Amino acid sequence: MGRQEHNKKRNLLKSIFSDKANLMLAIKMSLIVGTTLNCINQWECLVNQELDQLNISKLLITYSVPFFVSLYSTSIIKLKG
Repeated sequence: MGRQEHNKKRNLLKSIFSDKANLMLAIKMSLIVGTTLNCINQWECLVNQELDQLNISKLLITYSVPFFVSLYSTSIIKLKG
């Protein structure tokens, strides 16, 4: 990978993470989808109030995946259009 291509990718990453509208949309999607999926995946712990049984790594991943998918999707759309 050439230096120019590397700089291009670095600038792209900066623009993705500095776009407040993109970030806000990604956060909203993460909260909606992540909460829904966590309720589905860890329902027993939540209903029985067994919070010590919650799988924290699963909980965090369940929120982070929709965040990055949303961020990636809106960035690709902006790049193409």
